[in-house]
Amino acid sequence: MESRFWIAESGEKVFGRGPCILLKTVDRLGSLNKAAKELNMSYSKAWSIIDRAEKLLGFSLLERETGGTDGGGSYLTSKGKNIIRAYEGFCKEAEESVEEIFKKHFKDI
Repeated sequence: MESRFWIAESGEKVFGRGPCILLKTVDRLGSLNKAAKELNMSYSKAWSIIDRAEKLLGFSLLERETGGTDGGGSYLTSKGKNIIRAYEGFCKEAEESVEEIFKKHFKDI
C-alpha cells in the first residue's frame, strides 16, 4: 500500500513529494543547478517548480546567490526548512494512520 500527500491551494498542488526532494537535494548540494542535475531534470524545470511553489505559498523557499568568484549557490530559507520538516512529519503520521485505517477496512480481504 502506498499513500501520497501534498499541499493544495484553490485546487492546485503547491507542495508535495517532488518539491520536497528537490529542496532537500538543494540543501545537501548548495545549488539548484547541481540538485537538478542529480535529479535528472533541467535547471529550468527545477527553477519553475520552486518559483511556482514560492508564488503559491507566498514566501521564499530558497535564498539565491548569483555567480562570482565563489560560483554562487542556493540555500534553504528558514521557512523552506520548516516546510520540509512539517511536510515530512505530516506524511509520516498520516501514513501510519492510513495504514491502521486500511488494516481495519481490509483485514478480511
